[in-house]
Amino acid sequence: MGVSLSSWRLACGIICAMTGRDGEDTNSWPLGELLRRARDDKGWSQEDAAQKARFSRTSWQQLESGRRADRKPFRPKADTVINAALAVDIEPSEALRLANLDPTKYEPARAGRPTATVTEVRELVMRLTEEQRQAVVNLIRSFTEPIPSTSPTTAEAYRHNNVLPHKKRGKGDY
Repeated sequence: MGVSLSSWRLACGIICAMTGRDGEDTNSWPLGELLRRARDDKGWSQEDAAQKARFSRTSWQQLESGRRADRKPFRPKADTVINAALAVDIEPSEALRLANLDPTKYEPARAGRPTATVTEVRELVMRLTEEQRQAVVNLIRSFTEPIPSTSPTTAEAYRHNNVLPHKKRGKGDY
């Protein structure tokens, strides 16, 4: 007794749903494979990698699979690809290329010399003292993290932290 075409399709649908594959070539999303290997090499879960990249585990899953939750192709933005690559120590330009994004469109502006590579920055940072490294990290975070809407002005922050001493008024200071 043969299997009907409708039964075959149903079985394939169930298997595809269970495995997360829909019968397409597993190499059709090379960025996902590269991210997964880099993450595995670090011994990280998807949650760990997503946290390092500063986005959700769901977004990381979509980056690795190349598919959204509705099974449609995932088309990540360049900054998402760059953040994911940096989180697992992949060269961002390679990750952009694998995501079918033109790396030359997302390079920082050049001022007479090439931008530093991740490797060069890592080597420079390793020469710093722990205190210097923390200052560099804080500086970089100030560029990459959003400013809270309730953030005090610079002057308020200085006054609050007693960085600038409060001037006491004398008799002729009005």
